[in-house]
Amino acid sequence: MPLAEKLKLLYNIFKKAIEGEREAQQMYKDAIALCEDQETILTLEVLLKDEFVHEEKLIEQYKRLREELQIVES
Repeated sequence: MPLAEKLKLLYNIFKKAIEGEREAQQMYKDAIALCEDQETILTLEVLLKDEFVHEEKLIEQYKRLREELQIVES
């Protein structure tokens, strides 16, 4: 498989992964809203923060690939 094709596939994987991170963030927010136990809330908040970090790292790579592949999104 040519490198350009591999990079395009990788770009799409990053795009889907970012969407997945955002879905996970919402899931943790929803769970926090339902919780009354402070220990569980703290655990969920740590997990939520991790998802934000994952999203940031994925976005960095996504932007790099978008630039490298010269993809223009509307």
